[in-house]
Amino acid sequence: MPVPSLPLFAAAEQHAQNPEKIAVIDTTKQQSFTFVQLLADAAALRKRIIEQLGLTGDLEERRIAFLVPNGYDYVVTQWAVWAAGGVCVPLCTSHPVKELLYTIGDSDPSLIIVHPQFEKIAPSLREGCADDIPLMGLEPFSRNETPTLPSFSPPFALTRRALMIYTSGTTSNPKGCVTTHENIAFQASSLVKAWEYSPSDCLIHVLPLHHVHGIINGLAASFLSGTTVEMHPKFDPKAIWERWQDSGSSTLFMAVPTIYSRLNDYFDAHIRGTKQEAAARAGARALRLVVSGSAALPTPIKEKFAEITGQVLLERYGMTEIGMAISCGLEIEKRIDGSVGWPLPGVEVRLTEKETGRIVEEVDEDGMIEVRGGNVFCEYWRKPEATASEFTADGWFKTGDVAKRDSSGAYFIQGRASVDLIKSGGYKISALEVERKMLAIDAIQEVAVVGLADLEWGQRVAAVVKFRATTLDLPTLRAELKNEMASYKIPTVLKVVDGIERNAMGKVNKKVIVQKYWPDKA
Repeated sequence: MPVPSLPLFAAAEQHAQNPEKIAVIDTTKQQSFTFVQLLADAAALRKRIIEQLGLTGDLEERRIAFLVPNGYDYVVTQWAVWAAGGVCVPLCTSHPVKELLYTIGDSDPSLIIVHPQFEKIAPSLREGCADDIPLMGLEPFSRNETPTLPSFSPPFALTRRALMIYTSGTTSNPKGCVTTHENIAFQASSLVKAWEYSPSDCLIHVLPLHHVHGIINGLAASFLSGTTVEMHPKFDPKAIWERWQDSGSSTLFMAVPTIYSRLNDYFDAHIRGTKQEAAARAGARALRLVVSGSAALPTPIKEKFAEITGQVLLERYGMTEIGMAISCGLEIEKRIDGSVGWPLPGVEVRLTEKETGRIVEEVDEDGMIEVRGGNVFCEYWRKPEATASEFTADGWFKTGDVAKRDSSGAYFIQGRASVDLIKSGGYKISALEVERKMLAIDAIQEVAVVGLADLEWGQRVAAVVKFRATTLDLPTLRAELKNEMASYKIPTVLKVVDGIERNAMGKVNKKVIVQKYWPDKA
């Protein structure tokens, strides 16, 4: 069975002209896999999937759900589904069975592929989903020294659905966000242009693979450009610092702010002052590009990482529905602290007034971020009303995030309109700005700032804080913050906690936080 020449596969065929060119280094298997073998294995699994379903042609957009750990087996499964004309529904490997069954039930797959690592929960999946959905075991792949490149056929329409990622629902159940092959190719190639991925790059990949960050930025853009991806099953700060000390073997790293915070802490606890320090600093300094995203990057984490590594983290802005839309540039001296930069190639961005829809042109004026371009998703799965409500009459996607622009056109994210913009005493306050200022206080390890309903003020600024060794009371905290920001922005309510819950991408669900600590205000 030939493989359709989709943009990703056509690029891989070109990279495979060098039969030694490595696509994936799987750290769990301790094996590396060439582009030739990746295409060959994807073609073989594609054939097995189609036979399993008793079909003769392609899957014609049938959904295939799969539970596969981060590594080479995941990439082969993803490519096999795409080669077969199906829609990938990657299941989160850390989700409980109940959440997996929600995704399976909603996406209505024709097949569920389960890796042996998860065979213990296969009976629970079998029991909890419809009787007519077959489960198929996946035989792990191993290095083949003599793979053969498959034949290729013309691609099917790139407007076909390709990927369904479930958004983390804060107000309702998660929605299946559907992107097409055209969307994926656009998103990946836009990043390749902006960040200059190349065949000489090697990305250390530690991100979850049921999110756009790990799938598009980590895998698709890398493979499109011929970058080698070294895949780790999960993030381990010790493993990353050891890899960086092996100077020159990796050039790219992408992560969420909590990962950089943990890398900073690990360096202080285990490397600073030891004989490994010089090699660790030099190895990290040798990286070509280090990117932070998926949640707001607190300035203290950014500054600490720069002190240790000499790397100024590149910030960017994106979401499930749009891939990446805005990014700082590669020139470090032009990166602006607190800014996510400028629109990516081919992506249009504008700010509008929430109540009137008026386009905001003024410098430093808040507006709702709206995006248009080939990066914008196709639909929410089987939710036409929800899909329609997220677009303006003239076809722009409403992100629900608020930003302002400076005179250079650089964007500064103020947060989610629903939870990060607090209206108190007639003032509009960005919770993200308050969090950044609070994290500059050494005693504070983590913070989430929320607005609580209040009869007198409309909302009060409240902070949930995890302290390091020293706990500050509210008057002391307020006194420290008075030199940093206007008094109306300073929290008047403080809740001290042992830890702040985050999802796999390091995001805090603020609605859950309010329900948990102030149920009468939720």
